[in-house]
Amino acid sequence: MPDAPYQIYRTEYRRRRRWPYFVIAAVCLFAAVVGWQVYGVPRVSATTPGPGAYVKDASPTLTLDVKGLSGLKDVAVTFDGRDVTAQTRREGDTLTLPATALDDGQHSVSFRARSSNLFRRDLREDWHFVVDTEIPTLKFEKELAAGRINTDPATFTGTTEPFATVTVSGGGVKAHAEADGGGAFSVSAELPDGASSVLVETVDRAGNRRAKRLDVYVDAQPPVLEITQLDKTIDKDHVTLRLTATDQLGVPTVKLVLDGEQRELDGPASNARYAAKHLAQGRHTLVVTVSDKGGNVVTSKQTFTVDSTERFGSATLWPGARGKDVKALQKKLANAGVYTGRKSGYFDEATSQAVRKLQAKYGLEVDGIVGGNVLNALSGQIVVDLGDLKLHFYRNGKLVKSYRIAAGQAAYPTPTGSYVVTSMLMNPTWYPPNSEWAKDSKPIPPGVANPLGTRWIGTSAPAVGIHGTPDDASIGTYASHGCIRMHIWEVEDLFRRVVIGMPVIIQR
Repeated sequence: MPDAPYQIYRTEYRRRRRWPYFVIAAVCLFAAVVGWQVYGVPRVSATTPGPGAYVKDASPTLTLDVKGLSGLKDVAVTFDGRDVTAQTRREGDTLTLPATALDDGQHSVSFRARSSNLFRRDLREDWHFVVDTEIPTLKFEKELAAGRINTDPATFTGTTEPFATVTVSGGGVKAHAEADGGGAFSVSAELPDGASSVLVETVDRAGNRRAKRLDVYVDAQPPVLEITQLDKTIDKDHVTLRLTATDQLGVPTVKLVLDGEQRELDGPASNARYAAKHLAQGRHTLVVTVSDKGGNVVTSKQTFTVDSTERFGSATLWPGARGKDVKALQKKLANAGVYTGRKSGYFDEATSQAVRKLQAKYGLEVDGIVGGNVLNALSGQIVVDLGDLKLHFYRNGKLVKSYRIAAGQAAYPTPTGSYVVTSMLMNPTWYPPNSEWAKDSKPIPPGVANPLGTRWIGTSAPAVGIHGTPDDASIGTYASHGCIRMHIWEVEDLFRRVVIGMPVIIQR
């Protein structure tokens, strides 16, 4: 008997209801396969040293943790461009490569392999690390190296290896900071005022370290200075200065410098005094600095001009001076042929340069200051006339006295030119010159037999001086070996008029 319609429908419905289960099963199987493949994707999970790491061991052991290492093919490891696969050791999923005696610097590692995994057929990993076996440097800035700190909080500055960590510890205080790319560091530590002993340690990225102990003195409060304020123009050649210097943590150090030269103070810093005497006409600079143990410095700078006289020759002159005495100086410089400027009465740069030319001309110390030998050179002058065999002495351009002389014979002529007095001796000893005519001679002590007589006036002319002679008959003749001879009583008279630095003009 044929199935009833209902029965046929029921059978068909059951058949049709099975296909979703097949689909679901297939999807689950696919998902399982994909999950298994994803889970099994090979990768380098860890490296030692790690990427970008710094190590201080020149012979580190390199390790690579490679997931799924046993299923990989064509594994290759290169180190600094060299294939080192044969030197590696496998243990499970770990590759080990010992490295020996590496140079300081960057080193590279590369791992290559092939896989049957659907999602990663080729496995590649590249990284580098740095070997650094050098102990880092540790240098402090000048004030800190000297143990002086004047900041609040106390700041430790200096240089070390770039990106090193610098730590300051001591007295229950600990602070640290990282150096920048240039190696500069600045660490602030809450140290108390006064003396402290701290340890400063630097550790570089590889772990190398260097430590230095510092004894420092912290004082963030500068000293206090009270000082006499001088007038801009002073009509006397001396000044008296009083000052008081104090500091919260002890006695400060006081230094006084006048015109570039350090001077001594009278009395303690809390009540000190300085008296300057015989100041030159012109501009002066006074600098007082007060410093404490923490390196704080307070400075007072004053500039003043001394104008105490109008009479030339009564005081030293230098830049900044003004008045009739300076105008007289400029006239004398013009007469000497070294100054062409205006007679302004102001000691300016042009006047200073003219003074320097005069000093160079006469072989004096070139400093641009009119004092001592320069005043003498400008006030007096010796003129030797070889034609008349006379020596003329001038002062302030006026003839004071003339003397008869003897000059060099034809074989040993007295040189002509502009010279200057360089030495003056009373009762000199005669020493044989380095000359053929005196090669067998012996020194002659002072006395009646001395060929120099009782006075010697040395000049910048080579081996030529003005001196007395026991041979009065030679005066008025050309009888010497180049020197200028005078009667003994006349050279003694000239001697008291002459000073070192005075010009000597020898002409024919």
